[in-house]
Parts: sequence; structure tokens; C-alpha cells
Amino acid sequence: MDDVQVFDTALTAEQAAALAGVPVDSTRPLLAVDATRPGPVVSPELGGIFFEDINHSGEGGLYAELVNNRSFMAAATPLHWSTVGAATFAVDTAQPLNQALTQSLRVTTSAAGDGVANEGFWGIPVRPSTTYRASLHIKSPSVTGKVTVAIVGTDGTVHASATTGALTTSWHKHELTLRTGPGAPTTLNARLVVTAPAAGTLWLSQVSLFPPTYKGRRNGLRVDLMEKLAALRPAFLRFPGGNYLEGNVIADRFDWKKTIGPVEERPGHRNSAWGYWSTDGLGLPEYLQMTEDLNCVPLLCVYAGYSLQGAHVTGDALKPFVQDALDQIEYITGPATSTWGARRAADGHRAPFPLTHVEIGNEDWFDRSGSYEERYAAFHDAIRARYPALKLIATTPVASRPYDLIDEHYYQSPSAFQAGSHKYDGRDRRGPKVFVGEWAAQEGRPTPNLDAALGDASWLAGLIRNSDQVLMECYAPLFSHVNDNTWATNLIAYSGLASYNSPSYYAQQLLRTHRGTVVLPTEVRALPGLNVVTTHDPDTHRIYLAVVNTGGTARRTAVTLKGVARTASTGTVTVLAAADRKATNTLANPEAVIPRSRSVGGITPAFTATFAPYSVTVLEVRTN
Repeated sequence: MDDVQVFDTALTAEQAAALAGVPVDSTRPLLAVDATRPGPVVSPELGGIFFEDINHSGEGGLYAELVNNRSFMAAATPLHWSTVGAATFAVDTAQPLNQALTQSLRVTTSAAGDGVANEGFWGIPVRPSTTYRASLHIKSPSVTGKVTVAIVGTDGTVHASATTGALTTSWHKHELTLRTGPGAPTTLNARLVVTAPAAGTLWLSQVSLFPPTYKGRRNGLRVDLMEKLAALRPAFLRFPGGNYLEGNVIADRFDWKKTIGPVEERPGHRNSAWGYWSTDGLGLPEYLQMTEDLNCVPLLCVYAGYSLQGAHVTGDALKPFVQDALDQIEYITGPATSTWGARRAADGHRAPFPLTHVEIGNEDWFDRSGSYEERYAAFHDAIRARYPALKLIATTPVASRPYDLIDEHYYQSPSAFQAGSHKYDGRDRRGPKVFVGEWAAQEGRPTPNLDAALGDASWLAGLIRNSDQVLMECYAPLFSHVNDNTWATNLIAYSGLASYNSPSYYAQQLLRTHRGTVVLPTEVRALPGLNVVTTHDPDTHRIYLAVVNTGGTARRTAVTLKGVARTASTGTVTVLAAADRKATNTLANPEAVIPRSRSVGGITPAFTATFAPYSVTVLEVRTN
């Protein structure tokens, strides 16, 4: 160090620039949008959602079934069930319902009113004036009369009840409607109780209870969670996983052929990746119906012969898995006259679904054997030969066959995402296009806090800015039950009764629903901590300036719109912010951090704007 100068007072911007030997203008904050040089078109497929059954996001979550272990297939003991009165019970393999459900529950009662109860998923949700659909399979060689099915509070209060038809000696399905009264409480302190009319032995199987479902689907999905997904306006649904697709071992993979047809003919499987039983009531037909209900397209992940503990399949042994993938695609896209299209039609959906992308495997960089090269080639060749229009996604680079997109996953700290907003700016455009199929800033439990949201918004701004290279993206994971938060940071959390959106949810919703169709180049000058993307919608004559201020200081800056002759004098600004970057939402306070919109004046092709500390802001400007 050759020279040190000490000043008694703070230097002006002009003095600092002169001392540094740089132009004065370079020290003056500026956001300069250039509408004369439009950049890439924003990929219409960019924003999707990714679902896998993790954190009880399917069972006990999105899938609306309220009975836990309804089929008695989860274990050799009756998990989540208890006896009522003097009853005794045991799981029985000698009295199967059918070839799929090979275990039933044998219940021996001593008197009327004895029976069994199910605890649900951390309680059975009770609400006033609500209609529930119950069903169960029963048989008894000795008990006559009718069984009572009731939703009963832990204090003994009966909130709703109904009775079956007369019992029979062979299996019979009984369907009932249970209704709570207007004075019923809103509570999780309840269970489903099934009681016998007299002493004797009876067998139960597939005991089910559904609340109202999204769009009234009979084997449907939870209303509030689906409404939250719909508000994101997803372009696609990537499913069914994820680690859930692969399982820890091959036997625990998502075996789609066992997830179609009537639910009582689906055996279920061990969700070994995340530690609980899956009934597969949320199966392939339900995932596909979900895409239609959300007005998006399916992005299918097919099992590609690798499971999480390292088992992998190659050579001739891989051929049945390749055929399974071809059959699965036919189930989704084939005419109702095809073999598997006919099965889809039998499941209630005659028309094919609009499949455009298939992902071969999941995170196959974990396969240290190097077998993905061979496995990808086998699936690629078979799918290309039969379905040449489908776009194929590889999960790790391969050399022997082409792929349309490469799936890249990023789980990083908020600061890493804030700093990584420009990761794709310098990407070689001659390389493969990118699908960022899983990403999330990791801070906050069970949902991200505002700091994570600032990282997520910074990252997403970079993806939008580079959507000629990054064609598709989806955050992960979507959901966590508050009582099973195995994966710490998730977009949406819920109990059996309520749910809430995280700050990251609102940041993504804001950047998805307030953006144009073309990226506009934007110079960011002398504004540390800001990540910016500007888009334009020529059809509606709107410019959307999205600014993420990751710092704790408000940033006031000049904004110029080069190439814009006139604007409306007022615009709309929507801001997601809080005084504390650790602020977050919870079940008790679900709206601590939410976006707020207001009208702003003084908008011209050159104006001044201030961006609040710790904020995600979208300024909407109407051009004339």
C-alpha cells in the first residue's frame, strides 16, 4: 500500500468517483431497461410443480383419505388402530379381501358397542355442517345386525354417525354418509369408530372416510391444498418423484401398474424412501386427473432401473422395466381402443392426456456403478422408436444418446441463491437445454422464511432471465405435514385442519403471475444486493420490473425505459417484505409475510423508485 488518505467527513459520490478514477455516473444508482433490444422469449413451460409423497404430503396430506392404514396392509399389526370396549383384534392373513389386499382385521367383540377406532393422521378433522363419505368391507359368520360407523371426539362426543346394511357371511362393501351438525366443533380431537351390534367375530377391510374433495372427485384430493397449487398457475406437474419413484430397494419403487383400477384392488407399497406406508390411492389415474384439474400437463418420471440403496438393473433384466415405461405412456396417451388406453378409460378417463415430456429416472448421478449410460440408452431407444414426438429428459449427462433437456437439482443456502442469480447468464448456449427439476433455498422449518424467499426469488429471477436456456423449473418439496417434517424446508405446510403458504410460495407466485412473455435487458448500476429481471407483454402493453432487494437498506434509484415513448402515469406495485429477514408464516400466523399491492404515481419513461429492505417487488408499468 503506497498511499493512505484520511477524510474528516463522508465523501460525496462525485468525490469518491474522482478519487477512484471512474466516471461519476457509475456511482449513481440506476435501473436501465432497454425495450429496443428484446431478449429471449420466456419459456411458456418455465414454471411447474413437483410432487412426491414426502413428509406425508400424499398420505395424510393432498390425498384426502382420513383413515390411516385403511387396508391393514401397512404391517403385521394393526398400526393406527385401537380397540373399543372389550374387543380384541389382530391382522389376519387367512381372510383376504382379494388378491391385492391380502390382510384384513379380525375383530372379536363381547357385547354390542365393542369395536375398533382409527386415529387418522394425527386426528380426524371435524368441522360443522360437513358431509363425509365412508365405506368399508365387512363379513361375519356369527354377528347379525348393522355396524355403526361414527366420528367420535376424544371426549366421547359423537359428531356424526351412520349404520351399515345387514351383515353378511361373505365380503360386502357398505357405503355411508356421515354429516356433522351446525354446532359441531372445529377440531382434530376425534377418531373414526366402528362398533358391532352384538358379540361375535367380524372381519374388516378397506375402511375409508373422505371429507369434501377438490371438484368433488370421489377418490379425490384435499380442497385447500389444491386451491393453493392452482393459484400458482403451474404449466406442468412433475410426478411421482423423486426418491419416492425409486424406493430404497427395487421392490419399493412406484410400480404404476399396481396403482390403477379400483382402490380396493391396489395393494399399496412401502414408501421406504420416506418411512411410511402408501396405499397408492393416490395413483397414476389420480395424478393425471390432478393435471387436468390444475389445467397443466403431466411431466412423467419413469422408473429406470435404479433404487436408492444402489441396486440397479442392466442387460436383459432391464427389458421388463423398459416395457413398463412404454405401457405407462400408452396408458396416458393411447386411444381408448389400445390395451392400456382401454385401462385408462375403464378408470374413468376415456380421452388421452397431453404428455409432452418423459424423464428417465431420478438423480442418477448417485448411481456410482455408471450404469445410467446403458439404462438411459435402452429407454431412449424404445421410447424414441414408439413415441418420436416425446421430449426426453436425462438426469445426468450421457454420451451415447441425445437428450432434449438435462435435469439439474439445487438445494443451497439463501445467500448462495442470492449470489447465484447470474449462474446461467454465461452458460454456453450450444449446450443442452436445462430443466431445473428441483431447487430451494434451505432455511426455515417446516417452511422457508423471508430470507430463504429472497434467495428463491433471486434464483428464479435468474432462471426467467435465462429462459432461452432454462426451459422448465419447479421447486421442491411442495408439502409438509407439520407432524412429519422429515425434509426441513417445504413450500406449503398444513395440519389436518388448516394450511398456509410460505414467503417463498408468495415470492414464486408473484414472479409467475406478474411477468410478461419477453425478457428485456436491464442494467443494474450501483445497487448492491439487488437481483433484477424485466419482462414485457407486447399483447397487453405491460412491462414488469421484478426487483429482489436482499439487503437491509432501502434502495432508491432512477429507472429508465429506453425505447418507451409514453407510459400511463400510474402503475401497480406489489411488495413482499418484512422488517426482519427471519420473519415467516405459521399455522398460528399464516399471513405474517404476504404480498401487498398498491397504485403508484409519477410513472414516466424515466422515473424514480424505492425498493424496501428485504423485499421482492414487482412494478407493473403500462406502456402506450
